[in-house]
Parts: sequence; structure tokens; C-alpha cells
Amino acid sequence: MHAIRKSFIVLAGAMVGGAALAAPPNSQAIVKEGQTLSLQTVPTPQPAAGQVLIRVYAAGVNPVDWKRDLRIPGYDAAGVIDSVGPGVTAFKPGDAVLARADGAYAEYAVADVDVTIAKPKGFTFEQAAGVPVAGIAGYRAVEEAKVSKGQRVAIIGAAGGSGEAAVQIAKTHGARIIAVGHSSQQAFLKLLGVDEFIAFDKEDVAAKVRNVDAALNLVDGQAAAVLGYVKRGGRFTTIIGSPGDDRIAASGVTVVLILTGIYHGISEGDALRALVRLADKGQYKVTVSKTFPLAEAARAQDFVHMGQAIGKTILVVDAARAKSR
Repeated sequence: MHAIRKSFIVLAGAMVGGAALAAPPNSQAIVKEGQTLSLQTVPTPQPAAGQVLIRVYAAGVNPVDWKRDLRIPGYDAAGVIDSVGPGVTAFKPGDAVLARADGAYAEYAVADVDVTIAKPKGFTFEQAAGVPVAGIAGYRAVEEAKVSKGQRVAIIGAAGGSGEAAVQIAKTHGARIIAVGHSSQQAFLKLLGVDEFIAFDKEDVAAKVRNVDAALNLVDGQAAAVLGYVKRGGRFTTIIGSPGDDRIAASGVTVVLILTGIYHGISEGDALRALVRLADKGQYKVTVSKTFPLAEAARAQDFVHMGQAIGKTILVVDAARAKSR
């Protein structure tokens, strides 16, 4: 009887929300202290009600990672479900997923169930880790621009993670895409299927991009200029920066600011579900141009900060599994 009770206590202590917890009590994560990032041993997080714990195989790197002050940075996670919190029935341990998860630069990260979704079957975990932040931004930018067949659509920052997503999504709507990027990104964007490429480092963008039906601004410091590319009656979306109230009022253009804190349109969960549907139909892919091991997160951020990266930069958390499907 004593042995039975002892076994029950051990088993109960290994359960979270009805799903076995396999994660160790401590694990590795990148910790931010001031401006320094270092790999440290931290307590493994546990999922609360409505949450899942993900064993992270790969994590995406985004500018928002250093712009927001999280102790453990990162918002893009791909891996498998380790355990689920109370009330979660949509996932079970072992399910391959991607998620918008705070603290993704880690071996384990917690995510809300409504921003966790099954990994596209054809994606590696590295590719899946490039979806959440950039994919959501690109999807919102296109959908809020109401892009339709035959329209001329300018995409500024088209070669980055959000830009790659936006180009592909706009193509599904039948748009004619004018991509603006660095001259070194031309070959990549042509392969992606853009109709016209303009190199901002060699050409006068304002002279070449005029009276477009819609423009999507995906880079910092360009919102005011890009608004000027759009014809009156057109639409302009920006995921970073605003042209300013006076410019917006005088433009005759419908402007949607997809900015943190003021945007309340397409939810992150709805965007993720739409992106995975497109991926499963072969209409959306993620190009992983550069990878770094988790311990080199600072180098990865420096690389992205240079501003000319193509596609996504990914942190490899589990090298044995990150490239698997």
C-alpha cells in the first residue's frame, strides 16, 4: 500500500493539465542583462491554463527582439509540445508546432494556445521558426491593403522576413509587385516572383514608384516617403513608423498603422492559421538564409541589425532536430 501511494505521488507530480511533463526542472536559455546576452541555466517554465510548453528546436530572430525588454528574448518558436496546461485539448505532447511565444531564445518556451499552430508539413523546424513575427506582419500588411488582382503594389523591404511573406501573399491575390530593396537582393526577389525591382542604393525610388494602388512599408524611417508613392484613393499599410497625422490627412489615401499598442485588426492567431494554410498549399515558404547556434544569439542579432539580410535568420536550439520535418 505504501509503495502504491508513493508511486501515485510521483506520477501526480509529473502531470500538468493531464499531460506528462518531460521537461527537466532547469534548462538553457539566453538571458539579457543590460545590453549583454549570455547562455544561462534557468528554471524551466511551466504552462498555465490555456498554455502549452514547447520544447524549442529553432527560434526566429527579429528586430523586435532587441527593441523590447524581455529577460529571455525572442518571440518565434518551433518545436514539439512538451506538456499542456489545464483546459488545453487542441494539442498533446509530441505535436510539432510553431508559436508566437515570449522567451523563445531557450530550450523550452511557453505559448498561449491561440497563437500555437501545427507546423506546416513541408517545413523544417528552422523554416517554421521564421513564420510567426515576420509572417504575421507581412500577412496583416497585405490584407489591410485590400490587395486585389491586377493592382500595382509597392513593397518596401521586400527581401526581409516580413517582405518575403508579403510578396508571396500579394501574389496569391494576383497583384503586380514592385519590390524595393538593396541591389544585393535583386536575384532573390526575382526568383521570388516580383514583377519589378528597384534598388534603393542605386536608383531614385520616388521617381520610379508613382501612383501605385497600394504600398506596404516594412522598414524603419520610410513611412512618410512611401505614403507619397500611393495614388489618391489608394491604400497604405506600415508595420513600423507613421507618416504623421498631417501627411495622412492630406494624402487622400487610406492608411492602416499596424503598430504595437494601437493596432486591433487581424489577430495573431488568425494570421498564423492563414499562413499555415498557404504553406500547406505551397503558396508560402520561408527562406532561411543564416543560422546561428543558440549560444551565439548576440551575433545573430548583430547580423539582422545590419539590415540587408535576405529571408530569415534563425537560432538553432536543437541541432539534431531543427532541420527535420
